[in-house]
Amino acid sequence: MTKVNGRLLFLLNGNVGLLFGGMSFFLINLYTGKRTLVCKMPVGKKTILASRLRILSRLKRLEPKCTGRLSETEFVVSLLHSIWLIDVEKKTCKKLCDNPVGFSEIINFCSTESGVYWGDYGQNKDYHPVNVYCLDKNHNLRIVYSFPAGSIRHVHNIVKESDGFLLFAGDNELQAGIYRVNHDWREVSPWKTGEQKYRAVVGFPLGQGLLYATDSVETENHLRLIKANGAEQVLTSINGSCIYGGETRDFFLFSTTVESHEGGGVRKLLSNELGSGIKSKDVHIIAVNKNDLSVRLVKKYRKDIWPMKLFQYGRAPFAGGQAEATDGVWCYPIACKGTKGRSEYVKL
Repeated sequence: MTKVNGRLLFLLNGNVGLLFGGMSFFLINLYTGKRTLVCKMPVGKKTILASRLRILSRLKRLEPKCTGRLSETEFVVSLLHSIWLIDVEKKTCKKLCDNPVGFSEIINFCSTESGVYWGDYGQNKDYHPVNVYCLDKNHNLRIVYSFPAGSIRHVHNIVKESDGFLLFAGDNELQAGIYRVNHDWREVSPWKTGEQKYRAVVGFPLGQGLLYATDSVETENHLRLIKANGAEQVLTSINGSCIYGGETRDFFLFSTTVESHEGGGVRKLLSNELGSGIKSKDVHIIAVNKNDLSVRLVKKYRKDIWPMKLFQYGRAPFAGGQAEATDGVWCYPIACKGTKGRSEYVKL
């Protein structure tokens, strides 16, 4: 199969995936298309009906924002302003917590051997404290670190590296950028901050440094490399901000975003005018070869006509669990022409 109705969230193993559609989770065989119900979300009939109408689903944000793997059978999902635990073996759906007031859906999980990490994400206009959480294998949820009030706006992503973590914070403030974190979260230190060239969501630690994409709405974006000796290199410019990434056996993957200018107000809510750092209305899927860091464009999706802030930005997040894939990658184009709520397999 190369297309599947619904959002493919994670590949469990081989050809079996975790799929979301109609406010329910399924296991799907990607060879035969056979679906097995895992569980239904505890929501009312009106929400279920809205989720089946594509334009309402987009308007009301009725799909998962991101998914992380806690164990062989357990997955953590960001959905409906809350964090959920889905067990595909027990066929259960349990709410773990709600997002704090003033924050929205988190956009990335960091899965490790000890548990799943994430940080508060959202407008946070009053600069409240920003917490980082860990859900361990025994389902204990705790705060592992808190940025004090008045410091950062929110956390974009947390990435595991050999001796600790990298934390990406946004957006336009001097404190925004990349932070180094030791293994037990007792030391969190600014590493590369204060400039839009360090505003990032997607990054991959390498033996030779850090490969990442910038996430600026108003300035030109790039794929960048920070080398182990601290030297910085621009690999290439890209056509828009980048908030989604993934990897296969041979490639690091980046997906650009089609979004409008930053800021609020009714006029901007209904606008289709591109941000200054967004070069086109195309979502680009970009592959970087792990051997030589050569870059190539592998797929384009065109943003549809609906207003971006109201009916979502054009983007194409990747399903998780594809690190051993060789020939291609599953993604889920959103707000793009001709995609209609389907996951698609993109050849690499």
